[in-house]
Amino acid sequence: MNKRHDHRAAAYLLLGVGAAGRAFLAVPEGVSLAELSLTVLMVAGALLLTREGLQALCCGTAALALELALCGSWVQDGGWLPVVLRLVDLWLLMGLAAGALAPARRVMDDLRYTKSTHTMWVAEAVILLAHTVLRAVNLAVPGSAGLATAVSVSFVAFSVVLLWFTVLMVKASTALRNQN
Repeated sequence: MNKRHDHRAAAYLLLGVGAAGRAFLAVPEGVSLAELSLTVLMVAGALLLTREGLQALCCGTAALALELALCGSWVQDGGWLPVVLRLVDLWLLMGLAAGALAPARRVMDDLRYTKSTHTMWVAEAVILLAHTVLRAVNLAVPGSAGLATAVSVSFVAFSVVLLWFTVLMVKASTALRNQN
């Protein structure tokens, strides 16, 4: 196996591990050091993809900067700004995932894999859109227990889709390691 395949296999593995960790954290509010560290893993994976994963690298770097800002004490005061920035962070995470899928499709060169990545991306976009709308409504009408539950459920669904992304990245990593 050549060195280029080693770097790309490691990239997909880092992206997958970072996504899995983010999914298992399932923290809709606040940015913890663990979440920040997992985003660093994903950005490192995107960096290894370099030109092929430019969108992933740009979105990941922006998400990392945003998460660093969200670690500040000003977030504890609450309000709408941290919630909006947190939603932007999730959309950047989705952009990172989408940017990593294109080079992964070329590695796999398999119609089922391509369909699965497309379906995963659409599911992620729809769930994140629903989560964004629910969060906006929750900001406008705070205190509704049913709405708070719907926000939590939509975030858990987003986390499950991140696990699907993890599986896709691990498959791409395995395919690269198995190439001669």
